[in-house]
Amino acid sequence: RIAPSDADVLILGETGTGKELVARSIHRRSQRKDQRFVPVDCGAIPENLMESELFGYERGAFTGADARNIGLLEFTNGGSFFMDEVGELPLHLQAKLLRVLQERKVRRIGGKEEIALDLRVIAATRRDVGEAVREGRFREDLYFRINVIQIELPPLRKRGEDVLLLAEHFLKFHTQNNDSHVLRISDAAKAALMRYQWPGNVRELQNVIRRGIAICQGAVIEVDDLPSHVASCGSTVPRPDSFDPNLSFFELREHYIAEFEEAFLIEQLKQTSGDVSAAARRSQIPRGTFYRLMKKYNIQAQEYRV
Repeated sequence: RIAPSDADVLILGETGTGKELVARSIHRRSQRKDQRFVPVDCGAIPENLMESELFGYERGAFTGADARNIGLLEFTNGGSFFMDEVGELPLHLQAKLLRVLQERKVRRIGGKEEIALDLRVIAATRRDVGEAVREGRFREDLYFRINVIQIELPPLRKRGEDVLLLAEHFLKFHTQNNDSHVLRISDAAKAALMRYQWPGNVRELQNVIRRGIAICQGAVIEVDDLPSHVASCGSTVPRPDSFDPNLSFFELREHYIAEFEEAFLIEQLKQTSGDVSAAARRSQIPRGTFYRLMKKYNIQAQEYRV
């Protein structure tokens, strides 16, 4: 229903949930499908280069501008412009972007002419934009401008048996074009995949399956072919008589998920003497995700520094 319209879209979700995949799917099903899909990661481009990358510049606009450069917004004309991690955009550029989106015109740095734009904007972020607005880190007017249609992608840990469907998909995808001898995933390995909480979401699951294919010596991916932190996760199941009978299945599940996550983070910080970057690498999860979980459980890294 969203794709055929030209309404701007805001996609929310944790790192690795597939926000760009959804954006590309919207574009492929839209009336702009034969035009460009231009992605830009607002968190990856240095702040001092972001303005020239987005809006372009005229020759002589600044030192080193030896020729005219077409910005990404102008380059997208006719197509779909995907702004990943839009929450990382500096405030002064948010104001300029808002004007471009409202007027659908762009002016290159150092230029006088306004160039008409015909494009659809699809933005995405892993951050809580509402909180950023309240804290003054994101313009409220820009938030309302890009948040015409909102899509929220759930984390993999909340998608139930989708874990197994995706695991089977990645197994087929990574074995169909080579001579791999791997045919399936064992029931025990599937159980381990279901127990694990996937802080790195779908991207982490894909990497785990690729690893399993690479080191598997038979035709079946076994538990031993999975990373140790995945294989051992949740192997100790609480006794049924220890459950609070007044809690629902989902409340109990969230309780034990939180219990595991907190214990896991603390153990990783102990092993790395409070070095968060090292702990994140050791855990094979993004550092930003590790920091977010630490904040969730009020864990202080300095408490584990030697």
